[in-house]
Amino acid sequence: MEYEPGGWRVIEGWSADLVVQAQEKHWPTLVSNLQGTGPLGVAHFPWHRTREDRDDHNVMMSFGYVLALAARKRDAVSVLDWGGGVGHYYLYGRALLPEVELEYHGYDLPGFCRLGRTLLPQIQLSDRASDLLGRQYDLVLSSSALHYFEDWRAEAHKLAAATREWLYVARLDVVAQAASFVAVHRINHDGYAEYLSWCINRDEFVSCVEQCGLELQREFVYYGKATVRGAPEMVDCRGFLFRRRSPATTATSGI
Repeated sequence: MEYEPGGWRVIEGWSADLVVQAQEKHWPTLVSNLQGTGPLGVAHFPWHRTREDRDDHNVMMSFGYVLALAARKRDAVSVLDWGGGVGHYYLYGRALLPEVELEYHGYDLPGFCRLGRTLLPQIQLSDRASDLLGRQYDLVLSSSALHYFEDWRAEAHKLAAATREWLYVARLDVVAQAASFVAVHRINHDGYAEYLSWCINRDEFVSCVEQCGLELQREFVYYGKATVRGAPEMVDCRGFLFRRRSPATTATSGI
């Protein structure tokens, strides 16, 4: 990753067909790694071919904790996955809580949605936000996605509005001291190329979401900190679980 002093600019990024093709090729490996009683140290990245990755296992178990909270005393859970690719978190949810029915909805770019509808016809995927917003979901999920939106604050407000109870923003690139800044993320691996990404000030992000009537319940850590060449601070990959405030809490706080 490298600091981008000019801020946001337009690049092809995630619109490239090669990324979709790489995920399609990797799909049978992902499905196979989720079967049976072995560890769930898996990921949808094409270069992650094992089920023994400990970082991936941490990500998976963190999601399992969140999903279990959302599913408490329920037989079914409605999920909105914002930037959810072809729907791999649906597979994760089925592996983690097989007895809970997932009403799964996902939003992403057209190429991912087309492939996802073929691989998982039982879920709803759309590249039009209007198809999915305007209602609320038991769990709203956004994993390694929010920092790839040019206006991440506007997206955070959309997610908060769609949250009936739980909002889980996972694998978010954050900084503790510096103001939010833009970086170029160069992967150059298995069809993945170059992407612009926000490194978001942690307190600014939490404040943005809490102003929408949600409250931080749990914070997560995933991988080690990463150096962004030329940036004022190293980047940390963290997760945040928010819960909608009860009417009584909101009234007491004066909001």
